[in-house]
Formats: sequence, C-alpha cells, structure tokens
Amino acid sequence: MKKNRLGNLSLALAVCFMTIGLVFKKLHIYEGDLLEILLAGFEAAVVGGVADWFAVRALFQEIPIPYVKRHTNIIVKSREKLSAGIVDLVNNEWLSKDMLRDKIGGMSLARPILEYLMDGDNQTAIQQTLKPELETLLLQLDAPNVVSGLEDLLRPACKGNNIAEPLGRFLKQIVEHKEHYGMLKVFLEVLKEKIADPATLEFLTTEVELQVKNQKKKGSVLKGVLVGAGQILGAIKPSKIAKGIQEQLYELIEEMHESPEDHKIIQALDRQLYDYGDRLTSEDDPAVETINAFGEQFLLRLIDSGMVKQALTRVKEIIHEQVFLGETEHTQLLKDKVNRMLHEFYNDVSKLERTDAWLKSTLLEVIDKHHHRIGELVGESLAKLSNVELVKQIEEKVGEDLQYIRLNGALVGGLVGMLIMVFKIYILDVHS
Repeated sequence: MKKNRLGNLSLALAVCFMTIGLVFKKLHIYEGDLLEILLAGFEAAVVGGVADWFAVRALFQEIPIPYVKRHTNIIVKSREKLSAGIVDLVNNEWLSKDMLRDKIGGMSLARPILEYLMDGDNQTAIQQTLKPELETLLLQLDAPNVVSGLEDLLRPACKGNNIAEPLGRFLKQIVEHKEHYGMLKVFLEVLKEKIADPATLEFLTTEVELQVKNQKKKGSVLKGVLVGAGQILGAIKPSKIAKGIQEQLYELIEEMHESPEDHKIIQALDRQLYDYGDRLTSEDDPAVETINAFGEQFLLRLIDSGMVKQALTRVKEIIHEQVFLGETEHTQLLKDKVNRMLHEFYNDVSKLERTDAWLKSTLLEVIDKHHHRIGELVGESLAKLSNVELVKQIEEKVGEDLQYIRLNGALVGGLVGMLIMVFKIYILDVHS
C-alpha cells in the first residue's frame, strides 16, 4: 500500500547496502575502516528497521511466532480497554462538563444564529427546505379532523357569553356620537335610487291594481260600487296612485338623507335604539337574556352550517395563492418584514444578551442532563465497528506517521551502529 512504501523502502535500502558491504568484504574488493563503519551502520539500520516494522505490525496484526504472537495484534486484543479509554478521554477530558461550560460561557450564541439567518443565500435555502413541509401542512388546514376539532373548541366558547352588555354600550355610543349616520346616508342614497327606478313604479302600480280588485271583490257591495264608479270616472287610477306613492317616498327619503339628525323619524329611531341599548346594559332587563340566548343560538347555528370549514378553506386558498405560488408582493413584504425584524433584533444589545442568556442556560441544562450520552454515543460507534474496520480506520489515520517511525528506526539504528564501530576502532582499537 502507498502508506507502507516509505517504511518498506528504508528497510529495503538498508538491506541492499548491507548486502553490498558484505560482498565487498567477502570478496576483498575493498577493505578498511570506512567499510567496517558503513557495514556496521547498515547492519544496525536493518536491525532497527526490522524491529520497528515488527513493532508497527504488532499493533495491527497477529505475527505467527510462538510465544511472541500473544503480544501482537494489540489493537484488536485491547479494543475494550482502548474503547473505554477513548470514551473516558472524550467524556471527562476533551468534552467534559466544565470544558463545555467554559466554552459556552465565553461565546455568543445568538449573534452567529442571526448572522446566518440574515444571509440571503441561507434564507433562500431555508425557504426551499421548509416550503414543501409548510405547504403540505397548509393544505391540511381544512381537513375534516382539523375542522371538527376547531368546531369542538368553538362550541363551548359560544355558551355563557354576555354579548348584551357590550352590544348595548355599542348601540348607545353610535347614537350619542351619531356614528351610524354615515352608513345611514349611504343606505338612504341607495334607497332613493331604487325608489326612483321604473321597475319600482311598475311594482307599485301592480300592487295598487291588486288592492283595487280585492276591494271590489272582498269588500261590501257599496264599497265595490264606489270603487267601480271611481274607476269609471277616472278618480281611481292605479298608475297615478302608484306615481304619487313613489314621489312621496322619494321626498321622504330625500329629506332624511339631507338632514338625518333633524328628521323626526330618524330622531324617533335613535331614541328607540338608545333606549334598547340602555336596556341591554341593565342586568335585570329581560332583553339581556333574550339577546344572549339569541347570540348563542346564532353562533351555534353558524358553526353547524359549515362556516368553520368554509372559512378555513378560504384562508387556505388565500395563503396558498399569495405565499406559495411564486413570488408575489405579499411574499416580498413578508421577507422584508422578517429581515427588518432580524436586523432590529441584531442591533439591540439588550435583546441579544437576554437571548444569549436563555440559549446558554438551556444548553447547559441539556448538557447537565444528557452529558453522559456523549460517551455512550462514542462507545456505541466504536462497538459497531468490526475488528477489521477498527484496525483499518486507525491505520488510515496514523499509518503514514508510523512509516516515519520505521524510517527513523533505520536511520537512528544506522547512525548508532556507525558510532559504536567508530568507538570500537578508534577508541578501543578493536577491529572485526
């Protein structure tokens, strides 16, 4: 494998140069102290390289040498101790409670979250991620279970409410401040147009003719004769009578429209309306109970009529059309509002501090309760690995560094061997 090349190459070179040195010495090609020193160095390099190769291999594999193999394949044989050590190291040293508290206490949690949310690309990604889920949720807004659940919540809320008192106060207020005159004028304007319409005159003429016929048929003989005489003499003309009624109605409505506050009919209606409002604000008046009962029945009938489903369906359609079907002015307005709120929050130091305090206290509470889960997760992850996978992962992470151990073993061994030989030759005067 590629990660083994460095160690293998260093050992191979040491063996090659040792072999060359032995050949030179055996064949007397070259003799001298330099050859002795170099040969001693290469021999030591081979010994150091082989020893370190054995040590590295013993970590990951079993070496089939009697009595020696019991101390090889160390990672596999010691995986329980190794796993326990890793769990202890992570749980009590690297990610201990005190370390996490110190780390969390010295950093801001709210600010990076807001910075992430204010980034346009992140907003687009969040929107694309949440849009299908929110759209699915929205489409369930008028589902039968949602409608029935909401109706069940609304029915008890419709009972026992005192709507008479606020209604009475409302009626008294609009009469006192003449707040209903604007709506009344609009109504009277529409009524004037309807009365002046030819179709109204035609309707009144038909009604007058019908009344004349009824008087002739159902009245006394004398009344019938008089009505008939009036028709013959032209005194009773349904079209003329209907025209007169139309004109009088038009004049009456016009008078009320021009000055409603001064008209006797409006004044009388206002007094009646105010008196009724005053009655509704009195607890003992029978009208209170009547209005409350009517309001309760009216609301319950609205619920039973399917109003809740219709309202939810309409709301669903409006939101779906304005928010989920492409970019609209409403979605842009919503984005602008959200961004404005985020920037205001980001620039408010007191809000950031309060949010930070809440996030930190919540996170520390979670850590206190579930800190042991960190070690458990590490232990579970290690337990899922087979021996082969465990060895492979460790070797992939540290294999290259272990090859430098083999290289260093060969180099250091060679240097030490040469130093020993120099010491033997030049200090002790000992020759091989």
